[in-house]
Amino acid sequence: MLRTAGVDAATYAPFAQRIAAGVAEWLPGYAEQIDSGSFPAEVSALETDARAMAHLIEESEAVGVNAELPKLFKAMADRSIAAGNGGKQYPVLIEEFSKPGTD
Repeated sequence: MLRTAGVDAATYAPFAQRIAAGVAEWLPGYAEQIDSGSFPAEVSALETDARAMAHLIEESEAVGVNAELPKLFKAMADRSIAAGNGGKQYPVLIEEFSKPGTD
C-alpha cells in the first residue's frame, strides 16, 4: 500500500522497526494468554480488531493491492467471533489456527 502512495521501503523501515518493537513487547502477555487459554481483552477485543482488518482489506482493494492475506485473517477472526470470542483479545485466534484446515 505504501508503494502505491509513493513511499519507498527504506523510508518506511525505521517506522516499521518501531512498530515491530512495540509488538514484541506484547508477546510475553500474549504467550501467557495462549498458555492459560484465557484471553481477556486487556487492549482491545477481537471485534474491534476485525473492524480494523475490514478497513485494511477495503483500503488495499481501493488501491489495487492484493488483499488475500488480510482476508484470510479476517475470515479466521469472523469464525472466532461467530464462536463467541468477539469480546476476547487477539491471541484467541490461536484456537482458529489450531483447527484442521478445510482444504
